Amino acid sequence: MRNTLFLLFFLSITVFAQETSELSVTMKNIGLSYKQAVQAANKQELLSSLESLSRYSLEATKETFKPELKTQSLEGLQKVLDTIERARQLAKNGDMKSAQSELKKIDSLRKEYHKLHEPPSIWQLIFG
Repeated sequence: MRNTLFLLFFLSITVFAQETSELSVTMKNIGLSYKQAVQAANKQELLSSLESLSRYSLEATKETFKPELKTQSLEGLQKVLDTIERARQLAKNGDMKSAQSELKKIDSLRKEYHKLHEPPSIWQLIFG
């Protein structure tokens, strides 16, 4: 009985860690694509980076989020996708500077929505 409970506990931790890990890898790929897009030297590099950024962001929408944060997380990812599309249109029209400026809004969104997923600090736990 004890061994069965231990095995069940271990397997559930493994599944949770795998889900978190997959989302983490996707988010790191988003970060890399974002950095490449902001630093792109020409239109083709920018459009290629935007394509990767869009693909990874769409992939992130299919990941598993905590149920209480799912709606907000998907809302944030949709805002990122909308920003990418605006930047893509600017880049296609030859306005790289404006496209890269538009992309910088993604960093603000990242900061805003990542706060949702941060664990509470020790002080928040103690004092509420």
